[in-house]
Amino acid sequence: MDYLKDEQHYIDRYDLHTIEEGLSIIKMFREVYRKSLTSKELTHLSKEEKLRSANLMLGQHLFVLKGKRFQDKQETIQKWMEEDKLKQDKQDYTPVPEGIHCPLCNASMSFNSTKHLDYTYDDPTLRMMFLFKCSKCEKQQWVYDDGEIRVSKPDLCPKCKKEINIKATRKGKVITWKYKCKSCGYTKIEIDDLTKHDEEHKKWQEEQKKKEDENKKLLEKYRAEFCLSDKEGKEHVETLEAMEVANEVHEEEKQKYDSSAYRTAVQLKQLNIHELEKLLTEATEKEKYVKLTLEKPEMGQQVTIPFSVLDAVSTRKQNLSEDTLKKLIKDTLEKTNWRLINDDVSYRLGYLSGRLKGYEREEDLVKLSEKKQGQKPKSKIDSEKRAKYNYHNLVQLARITGKHAGIEAVRKRRLGKEPDGFFLESGEGSYTCGICHEQTPGERTWWDLNGIRCADCQRNMKEGVFPPEICKNDDIWIREWQLYGDYSIHSATRKKLIREGKLHPRELKRQDGTVYNTIFLVSENQEFFKKYSKKPAMKIEWKMKDDKGNEIKF
Repeated sequence: MDYLKDEQHYIDRYDLHTIEEGLSIIKMFREVYRKSLTSKELTHLSKEEKLRSANLMLGQHLFVLKGKRFQDKQETIQKWMEEDKLKQDKQDYTPVPEGIHCPLCNASMSFNSTKHLDYTYDDPTLRMMFLFKCSKCEKQQWVYDDGEIRVSKPDLCPKCKKEINIKATRKGKVITWKYKCKSCGYTKIEIDDLTKHDEEHKKWQEEQKKKEDENKKLLEKYRAEFCLSDKEGKEHVETLEAMEVANEVHEEEKQKYDSSAYRTAVQLKQLNIHELEKLLTEATEKEKYVKLTLEKPEMGQQVTIPFSVLDAVSTRKQNLSEDTLKKLIKDTLEKTNWRLINDDVSYRLGYLSGRLKGYEREEDLVKLSEKKQGQKPKSKIDSEKRAKYNYHNLVQLARITGKHAGIEAVRKRRLGKEPDGFFLESGEGSYTCGICHEQTPGERTWWDLNGIRCADCQRNMKEGVFPPEICKNDDIWIREWQLYGDYSIHSATRKKLIREGKLHPRELKRQDGTVYNTIFLVSENQEFFKKYSKKPAMKIEWKMKDDKGNEIKF
């Protein structure tokens, strides 16, 4: 028997499994989509939305399947070939055992050229069996390659469980088996018609041939779709690895920003160099340190500034002077974005010097807070893999979404104490108002479950100038600029329509009464929308060709 096949046999075998898995996934999602059409829980979704969701999930599953199957392909094929080569070598090169004697009459036995490789899935140990025949009593016996005679298990009587005698007689292609138990007298006769066996074997061969033909057609039809080329496979594997890193980075960022360290970081007062100098000068002079000087800053990822100061207390010894200044600077800068580098202050004859470091990026401020609180990020990502994919688009996106998820979690917990919403911290940067689209600093940005608004828009909403629903539903209102962009209404025409009462605005005003923005509710301007229809959206189509010259449309 030939165990080892040519490499293409194993490639086809592996690719066929890949195709079958892919088709199975497609069948599963078709069934999911079919059931979604009659699902009571999904009645709020249109047929198109259900189809789009099913196709999206199907695409994701197939993408992962193709990548994983490509990733394991060479290793699996190599493993199969090595296993079959081991069997082939065992069969071809195992020597026939010598000096075998009949276990019944002790006469010498000879090998009759029949051999068999013995193994099972339960016991994968490979052993060659050789069929020997006794030269005296003509008893045939299977013998293992190590000379051990294979002992067959006796046939037992189904009634008394003792050994039963079996005799076979053959006439043409009919074999008659006679079973008789000497202990209890049980008898049984079975007839085997080899003609039926031949027919069954022929039928089995035909089924095998049919299956082989079907497998061949599957390979020809679907191999290119489900089985990736080397180039495609490497791209898939890299994307899968990047996704793995991205998932971990997302969780790391979420934990980082959903933490006490982040809450501390956003409350830090961010001082510029002039403010830093003023703060330290006031603090040091109170402790009799004079003529504080900040030297030229060194601009890197952070800002480093050497400084010097004079100790005006002549009786203060070196160690006391250094320790007092260190504590003074650390306490003064504790709630700011500046730190004394390495607690390093040197003293020479009343002249003290050191270096300060300033942090600008939110990420650095969070790390600064983590360091103070003793929080160490627990990374599950291999350092080499992280370095390889650190700047991959998926990882960059995961970093952004993880940060957003962490910050949102902190804010939602804060709603427990401030259910109506709250203004953000000054250290949280600036935001774009969801209503007027003006940039506003954190301390003037209102946050609640309806989104982000500037202080003026929040006040207007609270005073009833516009309903809260517009924060979440763009279909019930339009902005002033949309009248021109979507309806071709010039500013002069807009003013005329307002004067004639054909267009009803909602004016947003600042506290001093000046109008800074105007919006229009759909419910209040039905006559306008009946007369003026919205311009159709511009259709933009990009065309390019793939590696095979086929046109791709976007």
